[in-house]
Amino acid sequence: MFILHLALGGCLKAPPIRYGITADTGGHIAYVLEAAAAQAALPAVARISIVTRLFDDPPLGVEHARPSQRICAKVSVDRLATPERAYLEKEGLAAELPAFTEAFCTHLSGLRPRPDVIHAHFADAAAVALAARERFGIPVVYTPHALGIDKRAQQPGHDALQGRIAAERRAIALADAIVVSSGDEADRQLDAYGIANAAARTARIPPGVPRRAQAAESSTGLRWLAGWLRDADKPIVLAVARPVAKKNLAALVRAYAAIPALMEQANLVVLAGQHDGARASAEEREVIAELGHLCAGAALRGRMALPSRHDSADVAALYRRAAAGGVFVNPALHEPFGLTLIEAAAAGVPVVATRNGGPAEILDTIGHGLLVDPRDEAAIGGACLRIVSDVHLHRRLSRAALRGARHYDWAAYAERSVSLYASLRQGPARRAAAA
Repeated sequence: MFILHLALGGCLKAPPIRYGITADTGGHIAYVLEAAAAQAALPAVARISIVTRLFDDPPLGVEHARPSQRICAKVSVDRLATPERAYLEKEGLAAELPAFTEAFCTHLSGLRPRPDVIHAHFADAAAVALAARERFGIPVVYTPHALGIDKRAQQPGHDALQGRIAAERRAIALADAIVVSSGDEADRQLDAYGIANAAARTARIPPGVPRRAQAAESSTGLRWLAGWLRDADKPIVLAVARPVAKKNLAALVRAYAAIPALMEQANLVVLAGQHDGARASAEEREVIAELGHLCAGAALRGRMALPSRHDSADVAALYRRAAAGGVFVNPALHEPFGLTLIEAAAAGVPVVATRNGGPAEILDTIGHGLLVDPRDEAAIGGACLRIVSDVHLHRRLSRAALRGARHYDWAAYAERSVSLYASLRQGPARRAAAA
């Protein structure tokens, strides 16, 4: 089988990835790379091509201007050029879709053999894939990753989301199959789009644990923490998220600062993307400025770390630090799935997580933490204090984390997704059964 993954946004390349270097270089990049690697391990898979935009922006990495890059024997990243050679954020891709669609179809016309399936990530890639299906008859699988209707519900007033929601509705209506990560996405989020037959084409296939959570890479040993913290040996309250409003990071900082007992027992470490001079959207700059202002306040000085950059080794080391008496927090207003929560589980870290979206299902499966209303800052801080102050609760949640992380396995994802791909040429009845 020849699988083609199509993802237009973000800095997609062979690992290591600098997650957070742009607003779009986040969880879906890890998802695509991990999915491809796991699928490539299957004997039935002969080749995987990850197709993305070619752009010329040396600060983001010279490899993004190279037409092809080999990841392993079966997997390559293949980049397609259009007249626009600048890096574009997700919001700027709409005008580029006609040119990219033509480049993609030209690319497909030269492939022998052609892919058996196109797995499109986000609605912009789905639009391109559906145009290619019209010309070549290649089945299209769509993974939304994050849906605009839920974002609009949590952050009213986002009029710019109307175009995105329309593109998502079309992708949901026309894709041969839809792959989502959680029951919340399958049963509630997709249902909001009002597509009558979407459920019959939807498969819930949970992803695996991103490998950085288990990485044995050497790191700086987190020596930089001493530059931020008066007592760097304390347990940590850890958050890792992009600096955008929906991730609700400032609420976590305020929740932490409002509970003196929590500040006495643990430090706060927030990894909010890469903001050491890298480009940032207006929203990201606003969030980073707010976090920086809070961090510089007298109450938090010496108790909170807000580094401007980090790498995968730092993240893995911080998970290990949090496992020793600390807690990981995802306070997002809404989280479609929550890869960081299963990363934390694989490292044995108890969690406090938003009750909105996929985290409720993850915690029900693993049992390694507490759910909170993300708009209730007292509840966020109180849940963190409960975990870091109760040795027996921390130990129980940590053990549950290590046991339960096995439910999220890339090998299982690969088997189920490739089986779904194979069913797409076998007719609607077989396809529904595979889903």
